[in-house]
Amino acid sequence: MKYTVQTREVTIPAQEFISRYRDVDRIRQYCLQCPGYGKSWGCPPFDFDPRSATDGFKTVRLMATIIEFDEPTRAACQDAQAAARVGREAMNEVWQSLLPRLYDMEREVPGSRCFTFRCVLCPEGCTRPEGKPCRYPDKLRHSLESVGFDIEAMTRELLEIELEWSRDGSLSKHITLVTALFTP
Repeated sequence: MKYTVQTREVTIPAQEFISRYRDVDRIRQYCLQCPGYGKSWGCPPFDFDPRSATDGFKTVRLMATIIEFDEPTRAACQDAQAAARVGREAMNEVWQSLLPRLYDMEREVPGSRCFTFRCVLCPEGCTRPEGKPCRYPDKLRHSLESVGFDIEAMTRELLEIELEWSRDGSLSKHITLVTALFTP
């Protein structure tokens, strides 16, 4: 498997970002269709109003990490299972270096909060389906989608990136991990 990684980012006032890209009720409908709904502490439903997760911040640093696959890697994915496996492996590899950097960014700016791609803290599986508390509540971060943000619109309009979705089971040319750092 061969891929390259590039990043793009933009900083925008938090109020503008929230008013332009948050639509909790509409995005929740997409969450309800996900087979993972309610099965991870990083996903809805929450015991808090998702709108409150971004209260009190002044700026948003929106970041896209783009994983672009070379043609031989894409061609080697002969079926949907292979494409899903390669995509998942690449995302997990990139995420293992990206998540610690996001935590570092939070520490560098006291009072800030990162919103991540998705929770993968427990490779053995999340405790939520068992009715148990999160193993790592101090490390758990929510995705932008889970708190009601339209990542497709924000990446297109702010970062000039069109998200790719595999419609036929093939490996997309690129996968984009969208994260953000909200700062006071």
